[in-house]
Amino acid sequence: LLIQKIQSKDFLIYSNLSKFILFDDLKVIIISRMAKPEEVLLIEDENGSIIRETTCDTNSVALYNKEKEILIYLSKLNEESIKLAILEKLSFQFNKDTWNRSTLNSLCWSVGAISGIFTLESEKNFIVSVIKDLLCLAELKKGKDNKAVIASNIMYIVGQYPRFLQNHWKFLKTVIYKLFEFMNETHPGVQDMACDTFFKIGKSCANCILILQEGENRPFFDEILDSANKIINFLEYHNIEQFYQTLSIIINSLTEIRNSNYYISKLFEIVNNTWF
Repeated sequence: LLIQKIQSKDFLIYSNLSKFILFDDLKVIIISRMAKPEEVLLIEDENGSIIRETTCDTNSVALYNKEKEILIYLSKLNEESIKLAILEKLSFQFNKDTWNRSTLNSLCWSVGAISGIFTLESEKNFIVSVIKDLLCLAELKKGKDNKAVIASNIMYIVGQYPRFLQNHWKFLKTVIYKLFEFMNETHPGVQDMACDTFFKIGKSCANCILILQEGENRPFFDEILDSANKIINFLEYHNIEQFYQTLSIIINSLTEIRNSNYYISKLFEIVNNTWF
């Protein structure tokens, strides 16, 4: 009902003539209490411990989708207001007195919800600011649970912004390196999210990973293949399977059969060296 109201011409005229405080209040409520999206696998149990979610909370996902729709409409009305509100609240997380994992989660889930609605330049400035803050938080915060929560939020956000990653190679490369770090993290759920995010990026950014980028000595995919054994060293079998599936999807995007055969041979070489 609220979405229909926001979409209606009469409501927009009314809002322009009357109080914008309604939008401000609604915006703050949503970004402060955003429900958990399906892609996030880590939850906080009744004891305050961060654990891997074992079953999908369909009610939470449904609520997230509704809140996402509202937030998109609010962002279209005033995108700068949404971005400033998120960045301001994110800055409060650096204060030990206002640090709160649930609040951080909601902020980051809100960031993911509004992907694709800004211009390239606006999106770039916003995402770079958010990720920089999260990386700083990861360095500052102590405790495995805190670091796991921050890691899951970083992975969720980068997975929601493929257009940004496609247009910023160095950032994409840094993100993939970070995912490989998370694949060596033994906290429950972190490895799963890292592999899921790599899978999503592999599908959306395959060409960027395969081609020779400016300033690089060789395609990044060659480096990934050479480091594959080290990357998957601590992964469970189902994660290893997904890792290879991602590599296969990237290879499949090649148009030249000769290059495809070369990479397929390299991929099997890794497995054969492990087996024999």
